[in-house]
Amino acid sequence: MSALASVSLKKNNPSISAVLGIFTGVMIITAAVSYISPLINEINDMLQKTAASGKYAAVLIKTVGICGLCRFTSGSCRDMGENGLAAKVEFASKAAVAVMSLPLVEEIITTSLKLLGEQM
Repeated sequence: MSALASVSLKKNNPSISAVLGIFTGVMIITAAVSYISPLINEINDMLQKTAASGKYAAVLIKTVGICGLCRFTSGSCRDMGENGLAAKVEFASKAAVAVMSLPLVEEIITTSLKLLGEQM
């Protein structure tokens, strides 16, 4: 229903259409988070039962959150005709994910070197 209203308003009042689209997106994401919350708790419980550290779950959840937020933000930018800004948002999110994963990459390299008999 909101999509229909947004399309109807887009021709006459694009700024209100953009605000309506963003507001609707936020409402949908808020509703989705309530459905995703049990899944996140289940993943966290499964990782705690294994030898894997809780930091893996934290990195996974943060990464998924960054990707979802980036997708929403870049889509909103594209809806408003800001393709250049959308590309910059996507690049920034990729950089954030890469920085967040650095400690895990370091741990993988350290473990690999230990298995090979070398120390860092």
